[in-house]
Amino acid sequence: MHALLFLAALSSPGGAAPASPPCNPIPGWNAIDQRPDLDFLVIGEMHGSSEIPRIFADAVCLTAATRPVTAAVEQNEAGQDAIDAFMASDGGEKARAAFGKALIWHTPPDGRSSIAYFQLFETLRAMKAAHRIDRVIGFQPAASPALSTAAAREEAMAQRLMAQARPDTTMVVLVGNVHAIQAAPTRPYRTMASYLPPERTITLDTQGNGGSIWACMGRPVTCDTQPMASGVTSNPPQRHVELLSQPGQPYSGVLYLGQPTSASPPYANAAP
Repeated sequence: MHALLFLAALSSPGGAAPASPPCNPIPGWNAIDQRPDLDFLVIGEMHGSSEIPRIFADAVCLTAATRPVTAAVEQNEAGQDAIDAFMASDGGEKARAAFGKALIWHTPPDGRSSIAYFQLFETLRAMKAAHRIDRVIGFQPAASPALSTAAAREEAMAQRLMAQARPDTTMVVLVGNVHAIQAAPTRPYRTMASYLPPERTITLDTQGNGGSIWACMGRPVTCDTQPMASGVTSNPPQRHVELLSQPGQPYSGVLYLGQPTSASPPYANAAP
């Protein structure tokens, strides 16, 4: 179900909390449900697609069906006041217009300021209004001299997540896939997810069947639709989640989209 359809399903008259519709299924999700001790569910992505924010919303919805949930997104913590205001709003035209003026939609584009990301916030707002999730937080640290290195920023993101964690609540996190690496790091420094308690954390790498993203890439750098390579040459996987049994893997498992990705351009380009 797309974000706008989800919103329509959640709308209700009066001040009562709207009824929450069924979640879109992700085959294999029962493996996640069987982890009642889960503090952090980290979903790694390539920013700039339409499909990954949608499946993240499904992951939040499915997780919230069995336990309390906080949604965490890779947005600058300086934008938390704007996020909180939108989450507390009625989601109407004035609220969307005010939220659209927030700095997070007007920073250098990398996919986190996309149309699909704005729609994700709309969906999360509706979930919160239906009491399916307790809150939505941004956890990217604000720039400071103390965070001048990538290593320091990775640790700071993890520290913010752990500081915002609540007892008996699972934090479902959307973040770039390098930050989501839990083990066997491919960088000369520890990545964000490696700081989270391994026995209470699942990390998933999101994979699609090729397609495109909107990103700033290449030399010289161009900000536009970019192709996404697919490592699958035949029999592409269907939508499902698969946890890996081998220890020491970069991720705990894979979240398969079951379709190609499509690029989602910056929200500021399309905002009224």
